[in-house]
Amino acid sequence: MMKKVAFLSATVAMLVLSGCSSKEPVIDATAINATANGASAGTNANATDGTAGANGSVISPMTNANATDGTAGANGANATGSDGKLVSILFDFDKFDIRADMQDVMTKNIMLLKGKTIKLEGNCDEFGSDEYNYALGLKRANAVKAALVNGGISADAISMTSLGESNPVCLEKTQECWAKNRRVDFKLP
Repeated sequence: MMKKVAFLSATVAMLVLSGCSSKEPVIDATAINATANGASAGTNANATDGTAGANGSVISPMTNANATDGTAGANGANATGSDGKLVSILFDFDKFDIRADMQDVMTKNIMLLKGKTIKLEGNCDEFGSDEYNYALGLKRANAVKAALVNGGISADAISMTSLGESNPVCLEKTQECWAKNRRVDFKLP
């Protein structure tokens, strides 16, 4: 009987711990070299010049929030949100607290959202189990919701969902690409 309990306990512990992946992403050196040399693969979902990515979608300024120098995004829009467009909030690997460099972006988004209904979509990179990523995406959306409420947006005007890793904006195997997928997007009805 004791052996069964010990075996069952060990099995449950392994299952729980395997769902909480904290492994660091492996970087594809060939993709880094191709990017550094200006080469373009046919599956460039990381394009910020308005060209279509691997999934055929155009990278929008809303998802081009990684630029912090005020450079123009896909449609000539300022990536910091000063052009009146909402900008996605980016997160660090395996984190759900709003980064210090995203505070100004969050403040601008709050000003644009006053009196509006909003849907927050939490997103993750490809690392971790599906269950873990859906939970992390929801935690990220909840952190943004709390910041919106603290900024004066009504909690009743905000809905949240988590897309986990199912809605990437970038498909390359690089740190920069994975960083773009760790985000909360703003959707207006």
